[in-house]
Amino acid sequence: MSGRRIVLQELEYKDQEIKVLTEKLLDVCSSFNITLTSRQAQDCLMHLLYVEQVNSYINLTRITDLDEAIILHLLDSLVLARYFDSSDLSYLDMGTGAGFPGIPLAIATGATGTLIDSVGKKINAVNAIIQKLQLDRATAVHTRIEEYAIQNKGCFDIVVARALASMPILIEYATPFLRERGRLIISKGNPEDNELVSAQQAASICGLTLVRTDSFDLPFDLGHREIFLFERVSKPSISLPRQNGMARKNPLA
Repeated sequence: MSGRRIVLQELEYKDQEIKVLTEKLLDVCSSFNITLTSRQAQDCLMHLLYVEQVNSYINLTRITDLDEAIILHLLDSLVLARYFDSSDLSYLDMGTGAGFPGIPLAIATGATGTLIDSVGKKINAVNAIIQKLQLDRATAVHTRIEEYAIQNKGCFDIVVARALASMPILIEYATPFLRERGRLIISKGNPEDNELVSAQQAASICGLTLVRTDSFDLPFDLGHREIFLFERVSKPSISLPRQNGMARKNPLA
């Protein structure tokens, strides 16, 4: 694996501080009907704190306030666990960045997770955190989405994506990875109407159908979210994946 080796240091937080932050996470999760044990919540928090630590020398993701980060990174990831109906599933997190939502989903669901990103230093950090938290069913891979799809067609029950690209591009990226009846979960802020129309067109080409949408507001006016759940119901009408960069350069819709 390329890039700097990541060595996680002992966190500079006192036990009482970690306990208070863990309780805050449990409280906001409870308000969204997300069930976590205290251990699961603490592991999620430790992920966030290790990201904050690594941020001091590698820019993984923006964290300026821990209370906000609990909402914007942890809660925003954990809401996707509601779409996992079993721990006996495999999922792919496309463009994981600092491990969101892939690591919180591994903690909350117990499913087998693969987290991919094209930035090697981010994957190095994510793997260090996975090892530190002893998440035996999660792994992070440094790769491009299109290249990984060639060797992993039909390997996943669920693909998740957050702020990676527009919906038509995400649909194209995800399709090769999905098993028959596999699901794509996309979390967006406030998608424009034309993006939604294009998403439906791309889904039709890719053999996916939209089966559910949900929307909610994050606490403390930290944003709006819309969740789109697609299911693979037929084979795509084109050969996927296309060459590197084609999805962005020439979207399907």
